[in-house]
Amino acid sequence: MDELIPIEGAWVCRRSNPDEIGVVVATRETPNGATIEVDFGPKAKATLAAGEWGCGLQIGHCVQDVPLSGVRETLGAGTVLHVRELAARFQALVQLHASGQSIWLPFERLRRIMDPELLYRRAGPIAERGAERVSLTIIAHALSKWNEATGALDRLDVDALPHQISLVHRIVNSGQTNWLIADDVGLGKTIEVGLLLAALERRQKLRRILFVVPSGLTRQWKEEMLSKFDRRFLIFGSDFRISDHKEWGLFERVIVSLDLAKPQDSQDDGSNDSTSFGMLLAAGGWDLIVFDEAHRLARDDKGRSTLRYKLAQALRAKTDRLILLTGTPHQGDTGKFRNLLTLVRPDLNKAIDEIETEPDVVQEIVLRNRKIDAVDLDGAFLFKGLIVRRAAIDHDPGFESLERQLRDYLSLGYRAGDTLGGAEGRAIGFVMTIYRKMASSSIAALYIALKNRLERLTAANDADVVQHSSLDEDEIEGDDQLDERARGVRSTPFFESETQLLRDLMAKAAEAMRNDKKGDALVALVSDIVLTQKKKVLIFTEYRSTQAYLLYRLQSVIGQKPEIINGSKTVDEKKEAIRSFETGNSVLISTEAGGEGLNLHRDCHIMINYDLPWNPARISQRIGRLYRYGQKHQVVVINFLARDTIDNEIVSILFDRLDTIVREMATVGPEFDERYAADILGELLERIDISTLLEEAQSGHVNRTQDRIDAALDQAKRAKSIQDDILSFATATGAPDFDSLGQYTTADVATFIKRAAQFFEIEIQEGAHHERFTMRLPAHMKGAFTEFGGRTVVTSTTQRAGWNPGEQILIDFSTEFLNWLVRNVTSDQFNGSYAAIARSDSAEFFAAFLARFQNDQGHTLSEKLIVLTQEPQSPPVVNTSIIRGFLSHIGIDRAPRVSEPAERKQQMDLARDHAELLMAQELTRFKHPNDLVTLAAGEFLVHETI
Repeated sequence: MDELIPIEGAWVCRRSNPDEIGVVVATRETPNGATIEVDFGPKAKATLAAGEWGCGLQIGHCVQDVPLSGVRETLGAGTVLHVRELAARFQALVQLHASGQSIWLPFERLRRIMDPELLYRRAGPIAERGAERVSLTIIAHALSKWNEATGALDRLDVDALPHQISLVHRIVNSGQTNWLIADDVGLGKTIEVGLLLAALERRQKLRRILFVVPSGLTRQWKEEMLSKFDRRFLIFGSDFRISDHKEWGLFERVIVSLDLAKPQDSQDDGSNDSTSFGMLLAAGGWDLIVFDEAHRLARDDKGRSTLRYKLAQALRAKTDRLILLTGTPHQGDTGKFRNLLTLVRPDLNKAIDEIETEPDVVQEIVLRNRKIDAVDLDGAFLFKGLIVRRAAIDHDPGFESLERQLRDYLSLGYRAGDTLGGAEGRAIGFVMTIYRKMASSSIAALYIALKNRLERLTAANDADVVQHSSLDEDEIEGDDQLDERARGVRSTPFFESETQLLRDLMAKAAEAMRNDKKGDALVALVSDIVLTQKKKVLIFTEYRSTQAYLLYRLQSVIGQKPEIINGSKTVDEKKEAIRSFETGNSVLISTEAGGEGLNLHRDCHIMINYDLPWNPARISQRIGRLYRYGQKHQVVVINFLARDTIDNEIVSILFDRLDTIVREMATVGPEFDERYAADILGELLERIDISTLLEEAQSGHVNRTQDRIDAALDQAKRAKSIQDDILSFATATGAPDFDSLGQYTTADVATFIKRAAQFFEIEIQEGAHHERFTMRLPAHMKGAFTEFGGRTVVTSTTQRAGWNPGEQILIDFSTEFLNWLVRNVTSDQFNGSYAAIARSDSAEFFAAFLARFQNDQGHTLSEKLIVLTQEPQSPPVVNTSIIRGFLSHIGIDRAPRVSEPAERKQQMDLARDHAELLMAQELTRFKHPNDLVTLAAGEFLVHETI
C-alpha cells in the first residue's frame, strides 16, 4: 500500500503516544522511505518515519484542503467534525465552508489554518493591508448574497421591485418551494417567477422545469423568459412534438398550453400516451412546475373536478416543487379555494379542511401583494389610481323596434330548442345565446350573425351538422369570433317562420345602423381624446365583427387606420400593432381574446369599454392591460352603458349599482381613495354572478331586475368579505428587510472590482464614469476568462444602461471574471478574516457569519450573511450598515487593542451565540441548519482623520 506523506502544516501525533500532537514543518525522502519533521512545541522537534505518525487533527479544527494533483482545485477550508481510521488510513470528516458539504478526506492533505475566531482571540497575526482585505472579503460576500437573493447584479434585464425581491427571498428561505402566489394583476408575477428561477438555480439543482399556462400566453412566457432572464424554453405542441416518450430527455425547459395538456374527457387517466395528456405524464418527474391563471383549476367541495384540475392533480405527483399563480385565488368560493391550497400543500390537508375556523394555515401557503400597497425602491406608491366613468347611451325608437322583434325571434328559438331537446336542442339554445351576445355588443355584430344564419339556411345542398352543444362555458368565454360557431349548427330552420324573421330583422338592423347612437358617441369621444386632447386611447370589445365596425367608423374621423389586435393575429402581428400604437398611432382596438396577457400601458392611460362582457370579472383583465406597473398616469376607464336590450339593461344596472357601492366602501382617507376604490372594484367584479339573471332573460323579461342585481352584489360583497377574512392571513411580502439583507447596486460592484484588482496585479484606468473603466491584466491571466477572449486590456462597465456590447465588456455575476474575483477574495489564502480597522463610530467589535440552511435530506437551500457589531457594555446587534462604510472608505490598519484572550474569547462566543439565535429564528420543519461559518472578525479603533 502506498504511504501518504503529510504535507507541511498538517497536524500529526505519535502513534505510540496519541496525546503528543505536533505540526509538520518539513518532509524528506530517504532510501529507507519518507520521514517528516514535526514541531511538538515545548517537547521540541522530532523526526518520524513511516508508521510512526498518525492523525493529530481534533474536532473543531479549521483546515485547508491541499490538492494532491495540480489539475484539481482546492476544496477550500472547512471544519473537522470527526476523525476515523479505516483500512489502515486516517481520515477526517470535514464540513466545507464553501458548500456546506461534509466529506471524508485524507488527513495528510489537510493543513490546519487559523480561523477568524482564533485569530481574533489571539489578536493576530494580521496580513499586510489587513483592514482592506477584511473590508473586501465582507463586501464580496454581501454582493454575492444580495445577488443570490435578488438577481439584481446578474445578467437579468429587469429592475426588480421591493415586493418582488421580498417574495423571492421569502420562498427561497422558506425551506420549500410549494406556494400559491396571489399578487394582484399587474404586479409582475411573471417577473417573480423569473427571479425565483434564477435564485433557485443559483442555490439548488434545477434541471427540468414545466410551465402550464393559458394557450394565449405560451409565446409571451417563452419570450419574457428569454429576453428578461436569458432562459430558453420550448413550447410543447408548437416548437416541438413528441412521438416517443423517451424523447423527453431532449427537452428540459418546457411550456405547455393548459387546454392542450388537460385530459380529453373525464375517463382519460393518462395511460394513453398518444394524447397530449398521456404524453405529458410519460415525461417523468419535473424539478419545478408552475401553473399560471391557477383559478381555472376548479374543484368544488363535492369532489367535482374540471379537466384542468385533473391535469394539475396528475402533475402534482410528478414534482416536489409546485407554484400556482393567480390574482383571484378565492373568488368567494371557500371550497374551491380549499382545493387549490390542498393541491399546493397536500401535507397540510387536515389544517386546510379547518380553514374557516383555523385560517392561520393560509400564511404557510399563500403569498399576496396588493396594488394599493406596492411601492418602488424609493418607497413611492407604484399606482396612481383608477377612475371609472360611465357613458350612458340612449337609442332611437328604431332600435327599440329592432329589439322587440329580436326578442320574439329569440323566444321562438329557445322554445324550439327546448321542444327538440337533446344535443340538437342544446345547439339551438347555444345559437340564440350567441345572437343575444352579438346584440349586446353592437348592431353591426348582430347584423353579421343574422346574415351568416340566413346564408346558411338558403345555401343549397348543405348537410345538417350539430356541434358545440356540450361546450364548457369557460371554453367559449372570451371567444372573439363566437358568431362563427353558429355556422356549424343545422342548416334547416329552427322553427317555421325563421327565414322570414331573419330577413325582417336584418332590414331593421340595417336601418338602425344608419342611426347608431352608440357608434356616434364613440366617434365623438375618440375625436375629443385623440384630436383635441392629443392622447392615445385603447378600445376594448368582445367580438371581431364589432371591432371591424369600429375600425370602419373611426378611421375616417381620426385621419388614420386604428391598430387592431384579436385572436386571429400572430404574436408577431400583435407586437407590430403594439409597436405602432406606442410610437405613432393614437387608437388601438382590441378584443379580449387578442389582448389577454398583453401590456399596453407604456404610452396610454385611457380605456373605453365599448361593450361590457356578460361575465363582469373579465373587465378586471381588460383594466389590467393599462393598470399595471410602469403606468405613469392615473388610468381612466370609460364604460359604455346602453340599455337597448334586456341583457344590456341588466349589465348596465349592475355597473350603476357597482359604482355606488365602490364609492361607499372607499372611505379609508382621501389620499388612498382612488387606489382603494380600484381595489374594491376589481375584487367585486371578480365575484359578481349574474348568470341566473341572464338565463331568465331568455324569456324576454326579468321581474324585479333591480332587486335581483342588488342580491347579486350583496353576494359579491359577502364573498369579498369571506376572502378578506381568509386572505388576511396570507403573507404579504411587501418590501424586503434591507436592514438585514442590505441593498447594493452595480456601482458597488465597480467599487469592489477596482479595489480588489490591485491585490491580483490588475491595473485599473478610470473612465469618464465610475462604472466605466479599463483593466490591464497580467500576462498569466491571458485567456483565463471567456468573456475577455485573448485580451489583456479590457474596456469594461458594470452598468447595463448605455452598455455598448461592441465597445465594452459588461461585468456582472454572469461573468467568469467577477465570480473568480469574489471566489479569490473570499478564500482563506486572501487573509481577509481578521484585522483592526480605523473607524470613527462607537462600535468596537464586528463579526461576519454565513448561516447556511439545508432541507431534511442535507441539500443546501439558502445562505444568509449575518453582520454583527458591538459597542462597549452592550450586546451584539445586526448592523449591515458597516458594509456601506467598507464600500465608502478604504480600510486603514490599526494595531489591535491590548486585551486578555479570555475577554476576547467571551466577546467572540457572545457574537456567535447571537448569530445562532438569529439562525434558529428562521428554522422550520422544512428548513434545517447546515453550518454557521465565521467569515471575518475584528475590532474598530477610533481614527480621527476619517
